[in-house]
Amino acid sequence: IPGMYAMRFVTLLLATLAVLVLAAPALAISRGEVISRAMQWVNEGVPYNQQGSHDGYRTDCSGFVSFAWELGSSYVTWTLPQVAHQISKDDLQPGDVLLDTAEHVAIFDGWTDGSRSYYNIIEESPPRAVRRVAPYPYYAGSGPYYPYRYNHIE
Repeated sequence: IPGMYAMRFVTLLLATLAVLVLAAPALAISRGEVISRAMQWVNEGVPYNQQGSHDGYRTDCSGFVSFAWELGSSYVTWTLPQVAHQISKDDLQPGDVLLDTAEHVAIFDGWTDGSRSYYNIIEESPPRAVRRVAPYPYYAGSGPYYPYRYNHIE
């Protein structure tokens, strides 16, 4: 019987540790780190490929954001809201994203004009990771894109 209690104790202890590890909050990341990490793929010319990987992340749009946010694994567009929350256009800051959960995600890197109708975007999109100017919220014929902020960004 003492062995049975010891086994139950160990099982309970391991289950508790697993919950604590899985529930542990991600480490915070600064906006500058997000932009720097994103620009790393741009500077390396990392090609878009949904089956490819680079630096341990899938080389598509959501894998790119997962890498930039340092999530530890590649999320997909419809799971990014598990680690981010929707914000308003007025609250957008570098390191936030424009997200269409059914289609695409891109990193916001600042407004280019006072009217806030164009912004710098960093994205993994065919043929490779790029930084360019885009109209808000994204290109005509695409949609609906909403601004999101990673829950652990500083």
